[in-house]
Amino acid sequence: MENKTASGNESKPRRNKDLFQKRQMQIIKKATQLFMKKGYAQTSMREISRATGIDIRNLYYFIKSKEEILFLVFDMLHRPELELFEKQGIMSIDDPVKQLRAAIHGLIDSGYNYDDEILLLYRESKSLPKRLLKNILARESQVVAHIEEILKKGVARKVFHLEDTSFSANMIVYELSLHPLRHWNMKKYSKKELTNLLEKNVMKTVMP
Repeated sequence: MENKTASGNESKPRRNKDLFQKRQMQIIKKATQLFMKKGYAQTSMREISRATGIDIRNLYYFIKSKEEILFLVFDMLHRPELELFEKQGIMSIDDPVKQLRAAIHGLIDSGYNYDDEILLLYRESKSLPKRLLKNILARESQVVAHIEEILKKGVARKVFHLEDTSFSANMIVYELSLHPLRHWNMKKYSKKELTNLLEKNVMKTVMP
């Protein structure tokens, strides 16, 4: 009986945490839509409350401020990108060509369904307080640094031919955001077609 009780007590915090995160995600999604439609500065917490159907007092239980919502949007984008390199084994691949191809596919996959959120990042990141903006920019720089590390290894092994690996890494990360940044002009391409075209273009740049 004691084991069952302990197990039941352990499952309650997990369920509560899952519910909390689910509610936060609901708020983030609705708030993102409002930010894109009206602008971050013009959107109030009361409007977010109405859009989510969550009473304003309960809303502050899940989200402390608009700034936190904006930060969580960016965190939602950057965390899977960094995990792609740090937890999913891309940086342990020995062949830099295979590494770069894996990074291209992984970064496209992680951002493909977050068009509004990525556009919001480019448009409204300046609205974050300096300490949070610094955190976000540091994560963005980590993604670029991982790509640059792959490029440097490829140059050292004479499979990539680049004059400036830092510039190339930044351009690659920007190019892989093509779908969210230009999705209204990309409708004729399926995800697979666009991924293949981007991969060919990047590889052609580093392996002329």
